[in-house]
Amino acid sequence: MGLGDDLMFLGKAEEIYKETGRKITPVEGTGWSPLFDNVEFLVKSGGLTVNARDTNVRCDYHVDYYEQRKETTPKGKRVVFRDFKPTPFTIRLTEEEKRAADKDLKDLGLSRFCIINPDYKSTFYSNNKNWGFQKYQDLVNRLYKLTPVLRIMPTDSTRYNEPELVNATNIKRGVRDATALIRRAMFGVSYDGLLQHVFAGFNIPGVIIQGGLINTLHYPTGVYHIYDHPLTPCGSMYNCSHCVDANESISVDEIFKSCKEIIDENVNNSS
Repeated sequence: MGLGDDLMFLGKAEEIYKETGRKITPVEGTGWSPLFDNVEFLVKSGGLTVNARDTNVRCDYHVDYYEQRKETTPKGKRVVFRDFKPTPFTIRLTEEEKRAADKDLKDLGLSRFCIINPDYKSTFYSNNKNWGFQKYQDLVNRLYKLTPVLRIMPTDSTRYNEPELVNATNIKRGVRDATALIRRAMFGVSYDGLLQHVFAGFNIPGVIIQGGLINTLHYPTGVYHIYDHPLTPCGSMYNCSHCVDANESISVDEIFKSCKEIIDENVNNSS
């Protein structure tokens, strides 16, 4: 549970702010997120309290997010999902952050590019979001002939340790600086998580892998690849054989096809 959840909170909080005219104070989250900075309708105290995570704690305005409950199984815990519809939220970047990112892209020689994200966090859903680094590399080996590829590596090397991608520009940036770069992307590829919410907020097409883990949290700008199986979505918080099968079933060909369709549409719209 992390920055992606913060963006889902922000999407709902913005709706509540527009509806009530009252500024919002987040409660029951993980503290003041870097994504909360520069948001005009948030205050640290004194506002309309809104839960930033699924919780039973009382607040002024309660939102039911995607986690209906957790269940304990013989293998471990799993999340039972609610059919939650997230609202896109555009991260409030400063003008300085935007200028720095545009200079960064110019120095890197990138204008029309895509984002590929092979990194995944294993602290909550174990290794179930691991589509496979070699698959991402095989995808890049096809894509770079059509468009430059940018891979923004997380700065937290204790949680993320995937190697650099060949035939891509690999850089490390914090979340806000990364977002300022991503806003210029033509499209992006990622497993379900933070980046799909970032893409949606900037109206960037996202090719999103959900495997067998989850089949909700969809945006109109996303193309979702889901394992069609009775156990989907399993929500497993332990290493899950169903998720292994799911990730194996989603091929590089399948993901490349979705990417190619976006590239072709972008070319047609530019001509």
